Amino acid sequence: MEPRSVYEYHKAGNVVYLTFPFITGNSGVKAIFSTRLGGLSSPPYDSLNLGIHVGDDAYNVLVNRRRLCDAVGVKYSKLVCASQVHGCQVKVVNPKQTGRGVQFASDAIPDCDGLVTASPDVPLALFFADCVPIYFFDPVNRVIALAHAGWRGTFQRIGLKTIEVMARQFGSVPEQVLVVIGPAIGSCCYEIGNDVADSFTREFPDCSGFLRAITSGKWRLDLKEANRQVLQEAGLKDEHIAVSDLCTSCQQNLFFSYRASGGKTGRMAAVMMLEKCNN
Repeated sequence: MEPRSVYEYHKAGNVVYLTFPFITGNSGVKAIFSTRLGGLSSPPYDSLNLGIHVGDDAYNVLVNRRRLCDAVGVKYSKLVCASQVHGCQVKVVNPKQTGRGVQFASDAIPDCDGLVTASPDVPLALFFADCVPIYFFDPVNRVIALAHAGWRGTFQRIGLKTIEVMARQFGSVPEQVLVVIGPAIGSCCYEIGNDVADSFTREFPDCSGFLRAITSGKWRLDLKEANRQVLQEAGLKDEHIAVSDLCTSCQQNLFFSYRASGGKTGRMAAVMMLEKCNN
């Protein structure tokens, strides 16, 4: 699949963000990934930092969150944010939980890295700076989900666990679900040691497609490809999985990168929402 069919760039004022027509189109779903452009924050969080937990001035973060929401047509006060822990817990949210984590990290949905909803006008939000954002849409049952997959979440198959929650709670059939794997650090830039590599080789029968030795004790890990294979394992069709070619570490002019910055940087947001039907 050509990259141009996976994502599109947009600009509203100074705010630059991506959408994913592969899963949205005319389906009444918003799927957005922010860039680092168009915000208020100063270096090293310049400028559209959306992470309230990274050391940036809280006022700047809240202004940035409102700017993004205004740009993409989502109500800032209704965002539902998770307290991400690099795990594999996936939780279902409903309209009563809108606003969680918007102004205070302590109020976010606790201890989870995946959010699922079938409720319209409930925008899900997760935050990223190299880890893999995964967008799920079941067009038959009208269910959406977001997942945050770092190496630990990938290793623990958070993509599979998200599909299982969608199936158990809302009757989603894996073969009908559409997925976008969004911008994240690429194998070109993601180097790991023997400890992480050994974990993957023990857990995955064949990881040759996403794990490659480069020198003694050093490996390249392709998190996007690993998550694509996990989704295939979950029963998704190949043609229903679209993968972005954007590397957050290579393109620091557009994205925050935890690895490339040495750990002191901002966060992008993945936002997804079912729009209300007019019929």
